[in-house]
This record gives sequence, C-alpha cells and structure tokens, in this order.
Amino acid sequence: MFRWSRRPARSYQFTLRTARPATEVLEEFAERRLPGIAVAERGENYLILRPQKRIRYGGDIAALLAIVIVLAVLILTAVTPVFIALLPAAIIPALPMLLDQRPDLAISAIRDDTGGSRVTVHGLASPELAAALDAYLGSLPRYLPPVAVSSPAPAVSRAAG
Repeated sequence: MFRWSRRPARSYQFTLRTARPATEVLEEFAERRLPGIAVAERGENYLILRPQKRIRYGGDIAALLAIVIVLAVLILTAVTPVFIALLPAAIIPALPMLLDQRPDLAISAIRDDTGGSRVTVHGLASPELAAALDAYLGSLPRYLPPVAVSSPAPAVSRAAG
C-alpha cells in the first residue's frame, strides 16, 4: 500500500523587538543553512522560507504542457468536432501546483520608530525549522527603549506661621 509521508508542520508565530538593525536580522537568517529549507522569496523587509523541491516543476512547465494539450486537442478537432470536449484537459498540468501544500513561513523585520527593530515570524514550520528559529531568535539582543528620566519635583516648604 502506498502512503504519503509528509513531515508534520505546526503553526509558528513569534514577535520580538531587538536592538539589531532589521537588514542584519534578515541577512543573518538568510545565510543560515537549514537542511531541506530554502529562501523562496526575499524582499526588502521579509523572507519567505519553504521546503526545497526535489523536482523542478513550476508554472512555466505547466503552462507549456497546457499549450501542447490545447494545440493537440485543436488539431484533433479537424478530424471530428467531438474532440473539443477534451479541451478542459488542459488544466491537468496545473493540478500538481494547486495541490502542493508545502508549509510556508514568513520572517519580517522592520525598523521601529523608537530605534529598534520589530521581528515577526508567522506560518507553518517543521519541528527542525521551529527549533532553528527558536535558537536564532533567542540569541538576538532584546531592545529596551530608553527610559525617560524625569526631574524630581521641587520640594515645597511651608513656613510656619
């Protein structure tokens, strides 16, 4: 019996304020080598992590296969118009991408108005990725906003009188 074996993924959410600049946080995490995990997308303030694919099958190959199916069906309609009923078969190459439910995880780091950076992590993570995130985020220096020191109120003396 064939059984799909998928790594369990669980919801992961974490937010912290750090003294490290936002760009450094993202660069440091992007440089880390995590087995089976790759940076799928990188922006100015975020990273999207996703498990690596073993087979290179993407939208470009699916579109090419759909075009080939449409052309084949149109050529077959020259024989008999009944083959036009096969035209919806052009959606078949897109099914693997529609059914692909790999866990995604987003990390964002944005400079805060008070001088620190706010790091937010949200998505689905495997236990190994969650452990790596916990270790990295736990090592970041926490940001403590400067405490405003107020001057003591002047002492008021009352003259006895």
